[in-house]
Amino acid sequence: MITKQAKAGDALPVIEQAIDQDRIMAWARISGDFNRLHVDPAYAAETRFKGTIAHGPMSLGFLNQLMMACFGADWIRGGQLLDIRFVAPIRPGDTIAVGGTIKEIREENGEPYAECDLFIDKAEGERAVVGRAVSRIWEKPS
Repeated sequence: MITKQAKAGDALPVIEQAIDQDRIMAWARISGDFNRLHVDPAYAAETRFKGTIAHGPMSLGFLNQLMMACFGADWIRGGQLLDIRFVAPIRPGDTIAVGGTIKEIREENGEPYAECDLFIDKAEGERAVVGRAVSRIWEKPS
């Protein structure tokens, strides 16, 4: 959890996730999104992606997981993912690192908030997703 000692420049913990076709299929079942680009390897091999890719909202779930780990109930009570961009596909076989940095801690209406820069990187260092998040902090930093 982010505490009163948090400051701009602090790194958020990194969460690693292994992505495989079974996990992508599970997401398709949960979301109801059976787009062939995600679930049909033969079809996806003929696209510009040359194979299946993970659903974008799966990445949003990982970013939410990170923010929940850092900010707990304050994240649930109005945290926001902002300016999310998908810059490279996440594929079966990828291991991703979900992380970020506190960009700024500020007050809004007398309440402390943290703005964070977020990322999802693939194991070989390629950035797959970038964005920002804002969350109230449970205790005002000193």
